[in-house]
Amino acid sequence: MIFKKTPVATGILFSSMLLLSACGNEDEVTEPITDETSQPADGVEDANPSGSLSQGDVGGEVFGFVDFDLDVDLPDQDDALQVSYDEDRDKVEAEYENKSTNENLQGNDAFDKIEPLLAELQLTADMADDEVINKAIEVFSIEDGYKSIDIEVTYPDGTEKDYEARGN
Repeated sequence: MIFKKTPVATGILFSSMLLLSACGNEDEVTEPITDETSQPADGVEDANPSGSLSQGDVGGEVFGFVDFDLDVDLPDQDDALQVSYDEDRDKVEAEYENKSTNENLQGNDAFDKIEPLLAELQLTADMADDEVINKAIEVFSIEDGYKSIDIEVTYPDGTEKDYEARGN
């Protein structure tokens, strides 16, 4: 009886391993971070063309932050614009959703969309809250009349800052 359970258990274990290894993270950016057609803003370095960050760029050297989350609510649409960028050691994850234009991008497509915008932001931990909000409004073309803007940023030194603006 024991001999009949072993092949079944082994088969289940092997199947589970194959299933788990086939699951990927669709938010992960796998293509080269540099794009020869886009020019980064002054002072912003390109990431490694191998598709990940080079050792020297790990920790926010590309955009000046390691995590960036933007959430914009409009009077008639919650989460009208959502942008997420997460730099973690040797990988980058990106998401972009704009409900006004029906765009919902993840991974490479999202990164292609937000890379020039993130480069243009040039945020620093010592910037005033209203300056960060105004830069985001300008760079992401957020129209007047928004209900709220929430921005969460983690800087390379570990400083986490939340920026909020309500209605204008």
